[in-house]
Amino acid sequence: MPALRRSRVRRSLSVVGATAALGVIIASGASTATAAPGSPGVMGAPTVVLYEGFEGPVPPATPEFVQTIADYDDGIAPPVPGYVGRNGELYRADPAWNGQFCNGLIVAGDDVSTLPTASQAADCQQSGWNQSRGLAETLGAWASDPEYPYPAVPRPEPGANHAVSSYTQGDSPAGVMAATVVPVTVGHYYTATIDVAQANCWTTNPVNLALRLDDGASAPVDAFPGPIAACDLPVHQINGNNVGTFSGRTSLLARSTSMEVALLNTLGGGGGDDNAFDNLALIDTTPQLDAVIAAPPSGDAYAADQPARLLLTVTNTHLAGSPIMPSGAKPEWRFGLALPAGLVPADDPAIETDCPNGALDVTSASIVGRGSLGPTDVSCSLALDLVSSGGEYVLDPVAYELTGLLAPAATSVGFAAAPATPDPSPTGGPVLADSGSEPLPALLAGVLMAALGVILIPLSVAARRRRTR
Repeated sequence: MPALRRSRVRRSLSVVGATAALGVIIASGASTATAAPGSPGVMGAPTVVLYEGFEGPVPPATPEFVQTIADYDDGIAPPVPGYVGRNGELYRADPAWNGQFCNGLIVAGDDVSTLPTASQAADCQQSGWNQSRGLAETLGAWASDPEYPYPAVPRPEPGANHAVSSYTQGDSPAGVMAATVVPVTVGHYYTATIDVAQANCWTTNPVNLALRLDDGASAPVDAFPGPIAACDLPVHQINGNNVGTFSGRTSLLARSTSMEVALLNTLGGGGGDDNAFDNLALIDTTPQLDAVIAAPPSGDAYAADQPARLLLTVTNTHLAGSPIMPSGAKPEWRFGLALPAGLVPADDPAIETDCPNGALDVTSASIVGRGSLGPTDVSCSLALDLVSSGGEYVLDPVAYELTGLLAPAATSVGFAAAPATPDPSPTGGPVLADSGSEPLPALLAGVLMAALGVILIPLSVAARRRRTR
C-alpha cells in the first residue's frame, strides 16, 4: 500500500494521479450505514433523496382510463392530470413519450387485459398493452429479488407493481420520457439510478436511454456511462424479459438548491425499442471528510512546539447495493479549516497527499485543502504537522467550509506549556551581604575608603621628599 508522498514545498503541494490512501481499510462485507464521520477509508452507503416507484397512488386502469406520467391533453377529450408522487413530485415528458405509441402509460400486470379505449392509449395496440403489463410485472419481480440494490424499500407484489411504458409502437422521436425536479443541498454530489426491463431483444433496433442530471447552474451530466439498454446487460432474465438496475457512475456537484433528473430516449425509433422503466432514484453520493490528530508519542499531550500530525481523509460512498464498489469519481471537492488561536502549522508542515489533484495551502490561521476522487477510488488522504506553545484545542465541525464533502467529527489535541525559565543569578565577585550587614552602607564605606586612599597617597609621597632634604 503506497505511502503518502512528502512535499518539498513548505507551504503548498499539488499531486496528480494517485488513487489509494495510506492506511485505508476497505470494507469486505455488507454495509447499510450511511456515510458518517469516524471510519476513514470505510465507504458508507449513499443517501436516497428520491425513490420513485410510481405507486403513489395510481388510479387503477379501466377500459376507459389509464394514467399518464405527465399532464395529458389532446384537445379533444377532457385533460387528464399527470402522475403525482407520494411527496408531490410532478413529471414532464415530451408528447411522443406521454400517451402516444404506447409510451408514458403507468401500468401494472394486474390491470385490465383489454386495451383501454381512453384517448391516452389510442396509439397503443393490444400486443403493446399486453407486453407493457408484462414488463411492469417483470420489474416488480426484479425489485423483490435478493440481489436488488434497494432491499429496504417496501414494494407491492410483482403483479401489482406499477411501471411506466415505453413500448414505442410507432416512430417515436428522441425526447424526454420522464423528468422531475428534486430539492438538493448545494455543495453535495448526486447521481441517479433507474430500473429498466426490455422485451424483444432479438430485434436489431439500437436502444439508447440516458439518465441526465441538471441543476441549472452547471453543464448537465449523464449519470450512467453509456447507453442504457437492458438487452446489452448480462443481468437477469425474468418472464422472458431482460431486466436490471442501471446505477449512475457520474455525479453532479450541486450548485443550486434543486436538480432535475430526467430519463431520455436519445435515438427514438420503433420496433425493438420495447421498454418499461421503474424505481427512478436520485441519490446523494457526497464523500465523508475525517480529521484525526495522531496520539502524542508519550503521555496525554505533546510538548510545546512538538509537531502533531493531522491526517485528513476523504472517503467515497459506495454504489447502492454494492458495499465494495465506489460510487464513481468526485472531482473538485474542497475544504477550508479555520484554526483556533494558538494552534498553527509547523514552520515546515511536512505536507503530504495521495489525492488526485490534491493540494494543501496553509497560513498561520487556516488550512485549505482540495482534490478529487477517481472513478474507482475508495479514499485518499492529506496530512500536515501542527504546533503550539501550549494549550488544549478542538477542531470543531463548524470551523470547516465544505464543498463536495460531509463534515468530520470534532478532534482535539493538547500541548504542555514549556516550564518557566528562572532569572539568572549573579556570578563571580564578592557577595555583598554575607556578613549580615546592609549592602548599601558597605558599598558607601568602600567608596569612602577608596577616596581616602587617593588623598593619602600624595601626602605620603610629599612627606618622604621633605625628609630627604
